[in-house]
Amino acid sequence: MSSSKHFHEARDSQDVPARPTITRLDRTGLPLIPQPTDSLLDPLNYPNWVKCAILAQVSLLAFLATLNVAIINPAVVPLSEEFHIAPVTGTYQTTVAIGTSALGPLVFTPFANVYGRRPAYLFSVLIGFASAVGSATANSFGTLVVARAFNGFGPSAALGLGAGTVVDVFYGHQRGKAMGVFTLMLTNGAHLAPIVGGYVAKARGWRWCFWVGAILNGVMFIIACFFMPETLFDRPDSDTISDPNTLIREESLKDSDADSPVIVEGEIYRPPPLTMKIYLRRLWLWDLDRPSSRQLHANTFVVKPLSMLKYPSVAFPALYYAVTYGFASIEPALTLATLFTRIYHFDTVRNGLANGVSLLVGASLGELCSGPVTDAMMRRARQRALEKGDAAPAPEVRLHGIWTGAVTVPLGLLILTDSMHSYIPARYGLTIHFATTFVAPCIGMAVACFGIQIVTSVCYTYSCSDCHRSRSNDVSQCFNFFRQLFGLTLGFYSSDSNGLSLFLQGYEAKMKNVFTSLLVAAAVIMGASAAALDVAERDDVCITVCQTTKPTCPAGQQPGGQQGCWSCCEDIPLCAAVCLTVKPTCLPGWHPTGSAGCWGCCTSV
Repeated sequence: MSSSKHFHEARDSQDVPARPTITRLDRTGLPLIPQPTDSLLDPLNYPNWVKCAILAQVSLLAFLATLNVAIINPAVVPLSEEFHIAPVTGTYQTTVAIGTSALGPLVFTPFANVYGRRPAYLFSVLIGFASAVGSATANSFGTLVVARAFNGFGPSAALGLGAGTVVDVFYGHQRGKAMGVFTLMLTNGAHLAPIVGGYVAKARGWRWCFWVGAILNGVMFIIACFFMPETLFDRPDSDTISDPNTLIREESLKDSDADSPVIVEGEIYRPPPLTMKIYLRRLWLWDLDRPSSRQLHANTFVVKPLSMLKYPSVAFPALYYAVTYGFASIEPALTLATLFTRIYHFDTVRNGLANGVSLLVGASLGELCSGPVTDAMMRRARQRALEKGDAAPAPEVRLHGIWTGAVTVPLGLLILTDSMHSYIPARYGLTIHFATTFVAPCIGMAVACFGIQIVTSVCYTYSCSDCHRSRSNDVSQCFNFFRQLFGLTLGFYSSDSNGLSLFLQGYEAKMKNVFTSLLVAAAVIMGASAAALDVAERDDVCITVCQTTKPTCPAGQQPGGQQGCWSCCEDIPLCAAVCLTVKPTCLPGWHPTGSAGCWGCCTSV
């Protein structure tokens, strides 16, 4: 069978003229998921240079969002001296920024889902610019805290919208690598920030750390004005060519008695060219093509996004990602500058390099083992699924790529904590133990961050792209909310009054407060989400996990998967795209054609 063409038979109503339906294929002959439309406004039809430009800008905006929060960390000591406060108190302005950055996506994303991604990004960058200027000119610590609250809130739009934008413009088999680039920049903003902040603070003072953030936000605003087209597009879910699970599908069961065959073919897809008129139209301040069905409701701000936590395919990856990111990235950023100053007598530049280079190298190497690797896994899975008669593999295939990260994160934390024990009183348990140099804890940070990047890329792509494409922005908000809430809690409990890291104090009594607070926060989140289910808008996204019990499906549907691993109910295909090795279950009054080893279309008796 040719890799570029597949021929099937489908049935249509006798009252409706038979029409050909074309399945769009990629260059390897596999079906594109999702199927692009013929609309020139469809972001899937954008040229590759536009897609790459959008990905670069979204990634840089996410990079700036985390850089704005963390750039001051190496200069906490001189900042505290100017305001005559303890260094531990000086870190609270960063903690407040972390907390407000959890709220920003809950406000920006509902607006973006109605009026477009572009205005949300532009307005977000403007707030980041203004708040950075306010932080740089603050005359009191209270004023600085207020400005930092807006500095965390404003630029955080990219944290919630970035993953959804990647889903808007890339096909399923491209999203692993694209999501990896996005998450790499999102993660490394906080990692590169100490390097930049250390040099800037030493040369120009701590206030210039915020001036640098203001300059970068201003530059990104100008770039986005001309090179960030709108990516929001109302994809017709009911359209035959948009269905990712079956290549051929009847529009309605009432046509099941039709007997006029239609030849359905697949061909390698070539998108229409992007004209200057369409490009300028997509550069408007808001989405000019917004349908009247897109309306803003009160429950879309908090209730609808957090209602996605009812799905295990969102709640567990988000919680796992938040815990690993908090302990292996946020906690070292908040505490190790103070510890390295006391133990190794580092200045702001050395603190920035020790933290930034370690985390940056670890995350960059981790991405090489996540996005491209999981994309290759999905390509093989797509080929196997097509051979079995399915157009798309199970989303859980991507989760096999997480094991390397699951091992290296705790390994890196053990290296980090074990390497510093001899410098802290013995009562603090596992701390910096064997090292006589700063190299060992830096290696531990790099190993942990290597694992973080793998966990981040896999979890984001699995939940946002593979399981819940239509709600990817809401899923991304859940990830961001969990991460920032966990980081906020760690920030307030990260150091005691003497500047010693509670993170490095083993199972000391104060550490119990941290876990108690985290458990309470998790209980509040899950409880609020459960209550939100009664009022939240329901969707039809299924929970894609193995079930040992075969589920009962409504008429016209059958369970996916097989014995021992049943999955979602799906529509019974009336015509198979390829030979099926398993005999299909047909609608009442229909039976499969073909024979054992090569079952085909269901036909009426």
